[in-house]
Amino acid sequence: MSLSPGVQKSIMVSSGAFFLVFLTALIFFLGEGRSRINCIIFFPEPTREGLTGEPRRIYRQKTPEENVRLLVREMILGPMDIRHTNMFPQNTRLRSVFVRNQTAYLDFSPEIIFLDSQMRLSFDELVAAIRRTVLFNFRQLSGVVVTVDGQIPGVVSFFPGDGVK
Repeated sequence: MSLSPGVQKSIMVSSGAFFLVFLTALIFFLGEGRSRINCIIFFPEPTREGLTGEPRRIYRQKTPEENVRLLVREMILGPMDIRHTNMFPQNTRLRSVFVRNQTAYLDFSPEIIFLDSQMRLSFDELVAAIRRTVLFNFRQLSGVVVTVDGQIPGVVSFFPGDGVK
């Protein structure tokens, strides 16, 4: 049983259209929109003093803020290598990120301050690890400011009306 020339042509057009849509989707998926950034995240290692790097590949985002946000979220998730230990307390959230004048500003939830007894780093060491990781991976940045709930830790808060009689 053979198909009529009109049916054969219809099948070929449909197949060609399907192949074209598939090829376009594949190019978009593998193309620039899905490129990755090779990063190094620094974690403590129980058998050594200091931090050691762990390679990660993250998807490139549209803005520097989104790239930094994704990198720091990977830090919060913790290490993939069992030789490294997590450095963030549970339930820590990265509340906001913005980049201005080559400085990244990272605001964390208050949980970041409450280190438990299993944490190997002090709060200051944790902040230093965050800075080291961000500056190592984003060389265009020259500084990182870490705040907790909108305040710089260790700095006396300013409230309007303070000292006014």
